[in-house]
Amino acid sequence: VCAQAGLSVRLLDVDHAALQRARAGMETSLARLAARTPLDPVAVLDRIEPVSAMEALAGCDWVIEAAPERLELKLHLLAEAARVVGPAAVLASNTSSIALTRLATAVPQPERVIGMHFMNPVPLMKLVEVIRGLGTSDETTRAIVDLCKVMGKEPVEANDSPGFISNRILCPMINEAVFALQENVGTPEAID
Repeated sequence: VCAQAGLSVRLLDVDHAALQRARAGMETSLARLAARTPLDPVAVLDRIEPVSAMEALAGCDWVIEAAPERLELKLHLLAEAARVVGPAAVLASNTSSIALTRLATAVPQPERVIGMHFMNPVPLMKLVEVIRGLGTSDETTRAIVDLCKVMGKEPVEANDSPGFISNRILCPMINEAVFALQENVGTPEAID
């Protein structure tokens, strides 16, 4: 999505096979988008540089961490990214549930840590929850809101609360669907 917006991207993963799978997935996704839009898949892919070492992020203005929802992993990645990119870069996490205030403890400057919860599928869904930790600065929040707009997204600011906005609404809805099935209100197909 960043590359589609014209930004240069360094895609980091220590697993070379994961980088290859990501590239193949992006090629497929971009080909589908190009069939419906005036998108140039080759130009988008040319803006993405796969890298396998954290040091390759040196000089980046933004880091958007999108690792699995494991606290220790995210803390480690954010600490390492902060060490490499320097004190001016914004560090965002694509967490859907981990407290941003907790994630910011990994970084010497917690004011530059923020959440960017993208909705799936990311290339098609416009909404991005922008989650402020207790120490997140107004400057960091404005910068991320502006970045979302550059990417063609609709940012919605949320405070650091369990589940943020979307998951707090989604989870009760899913539970109610299960209750409806349990009570034989309708068939699984009708409730889906």
